Amino acid sequence: MNIKNYVLSIIILTSFISCGQETFEFKSEINPEKTYSLTMNMSSTNRVNYLTENSELKGKTAESNNSTKMTRITTTKEIMNNDSFPAIIEYGQIITTINGSKTTNPISGTIVKGTYFDNKLNVKEVLSNDLDEKTKNGIKYALENVKPDIDFPKKPLKIGDSFEHNMPMTIPIEGANPVKIEIIKTFTLKSVKENIAIFILKETIQLSTQIEQTNVTANGDGNGIVEFDINENQIIKNNASFTIEVNVKINDDITVNSIVNSNSEVETKIE
Repeated sequence: MNIKNYVLSIIILTSFISCGQETFEFKSEINPEKTYSLTMNMSSTNRVNYLTENSELKGKTAESNNSTKMTRITTTKEIMNNDSFPAIIEYGQIITTINGSKTTNPISGTIVKGTYFDNKLNVKEVLSNDLDEKTKNGIKYALENVKPDIDFPKKPLKIGDSFEHNMPMTIPIEGANPVKIEIIKTFTLKSVKENIAIFILKETIQLSTQIEQTNVTANGDGNGIVEFDINENQIIKNNASFTIEVNVKINDDITVNSIVNSNSEVETKIE
């Protein structure tokens, strides 16, 4: 066999193998007659250093630690004749800790009633003794306009396929304007076993290209893992951690260096 025919055979064989690989479709959906129990733990540390020869600021550092824990249960009922189905969302305790000081978010204990149609929630009422009407309307708007945590491609994926999802983020900087960054998330389908798909997450952080930001540098990276239940059409685990370093030049003598470490764990049990 000459080289030309050998190469052609390899191409044909590779094509057959690629065509034979199983593909999977991913779309996050809420289904009727289910109970979705969500737990979320998020934490971050922001360490600030002043890079300067200024005697008042040289060697000065500041550090803040934040965390949020919450639970939420969504219960859906039987589908009705118009293809919609009722749903009740119950918020458990939402605890925020800032530098060791704990507070309970007033949304804790709130109950939301509504109906799902075509994977969109129509909120009928928000029940809480601790919230004013403005906050209730804010919850209603947020739930009715919520976007999926991950925007999966419409085309099916096979093992080894990747896709990107960009997430904007703002980092407050003491003594300067907030820094706007972009987190570029790359998800790669690693495996599918017993209808549970596992994605490996890699993150790259850069300055936002949407606005001009002078005297600012930002970079970072992160990683994580996502599990998707294909039978239930739902993400059941979404864990990620990343580190961002930002430098903001205040003037010729002072640069503020900020290093942010963030960790998030979100899990959903479906019954």
